[in-house]
Amino acid sequence: MSRRRTPGVLAAAVATAALIASCGGDSTPDVTTSAAVPDLPAAAPQSAPQSAPVRIRLALAPDPVWEWLKDSGTVAEWEATRNIRIEASSPFDQFAAFAGGHVDVVVINALEVPQFVEQSDREPVVVGRFTSDRSFLAVRRTSSAETLDDLIEARITVDSSLGSALLWGVIADALHGLEFRVDSPDFDLVVVESASVADLVMRDDVDACICLPDFGVSDLADGRLRPLYGGRSAAQIYAEDVLGEPGAKPVAEAFVADRQWLDSNRDAVDALLGLWEVGLQNWTLQKEAILPSYPHLLSVQTDAEIAWMVDYVRSNDWVLPSVYLTQEDSEIQTGIFARMQSLGLLPDNAREPELDLSFAAAS
Repeated sequence: MSRRRTPGVLAAAVATAALIASCGGDSTPDVTTSAAVPDLPAAAPQSAPQSAPVRIRLALAPDPVWEWLKDSGTVAEWEATRNIRIEASSPFDQFAAFAGGHVDVVVINALEVPQFVEQSDREPVVVGRFTSDRSFLAVRRTSSAETLDDLIEARITVDSSLGSALLWGVIADALHGLEFRVDSPDFDLVVVESASVADLVMRDDVDACICLPDFGVSDLADGRLRPLYGGRSAAQIYAEDVLGEPGAKPVAEAFVADRQWLDSNRDAVDALLGLWEVGLQNWTLQKEAILPSYPHLLSVQTDAEIAWMVDYVRSNDWVLPSVYLTQEDSEIQTGIFARMQSLGLLPDNAREPELDLSFAAAS
């Protein structure tokens, strides 16, 4: 959860939580801004009359940070003062939406960006960061396994052969000298939808899973599903055990823009990242209020599940403290890319994704 990197510029500290919400059902929570919240970056002066607003077509999975930005009125204020409109959507296939030119910016796992380069005419550029990889390896409570060494030839569910599975492939090789990939001689990987990854473990159809906390919380909360490696995420294991630098978590979900569109809309992207920075600052300061306010977005329902998730995030927060990419991020991603290529997880001719480090917090 803690990081050595310091966010670009932080707003004033929040005195008290800004959210008061019911924990039950899927209803929109009541949000109040009576407490101090991070300030929006100052907008550039507008000359009258204004031209038609700039559109940002944004694709991302449903997320509490984005919902808070909307419910708190932050997005409405931001759009009104900047003559920009965000057209957000949550397509089932975010890659297809981006590759087909239906969105301008997509939030997707940075390790999946190489497929954009190979499978789309668009040129993806990573312009901002959002989360680190929150996946962990888990087994049934009755299993004696502690690491991947104890699961050789076991059946393990994953939700994709990309994304988190790629990072676990690097971890398996670096820590255990094992090959973690589809058709591996060391493991039998079973690719299923995210909602079924943990369920198949509990049904005893497979031995373990690469799970996300929000897709197995009921079994995690009652102790039937047990995370290995001390409950640490893939990002934590990679930083601590592979790199030996606890703060050096690789970026998972990232903001990716099309190069041609980016070149014509740099001011809009800069403004979008400034808006998201406010959301990340607020999450850092008020996550224990935000989590129960949006239970449906984290697949938690009961008080026990909410308590488990809040406690887990205290020690294993996957949301990064700042949206702005750093030189360290670039070096970490370059190292992972090289490792994946050397292990055959990516083709030798795959092109490394570009990280645009030119955006930074306004002073």
